[in-house]
Amino acid sequence: MSTTRRRVARTLLAIALPVALVGLAACDDAQNATNGGKGPAAQWDSLTKDSAATYDFEIPYGTSVRIDQGQQVDLMPQHLDVKVGQSIRIRNRDGRDYMVGPFFVTAGQELAMQFTQPGVLSGICQMNPQGEFVINVSQ
Repeated sequence: MSTTRRRVARTLLAIALPVALVGLAACDDAQNATNGGKGPAAQWDSLTKDSAATYDFEIPYGTSVRIDQGQQVDLMPQHLDVKVGQSIRIRNRDGRDYMVGPFFVTAGQELAMQFTQPGVLSGICQMNPQGEFVINVSQ
């Protein structure tokens, strides 16, 4: 992909991501209705770059090559049980962006969150064979 195309793709992503996040927030009410009456989906706050995370995951460089070659990637669990106050950090050392459950982690970046409310977060996951990542946050 040319440098110009990459810039255009990243610009479009920068515009689309906030719109998608607003859409996800609007879907929260629908998710709450299917959350077994357990209340709203979990909430989180950003974690500072220097803070240690309770759960630390890394997507190594070359993961996209493995995926493109048809290899199975098993870097994340399908389910993760956490408590309010615990945190997660996902470092993407690869050259490709990935969906990791409810999180979109761009190439070369890291995402770090602390869970602040009980609930369930879930989404598709390209980093495990099951194809989903569910985070159960309890008190």
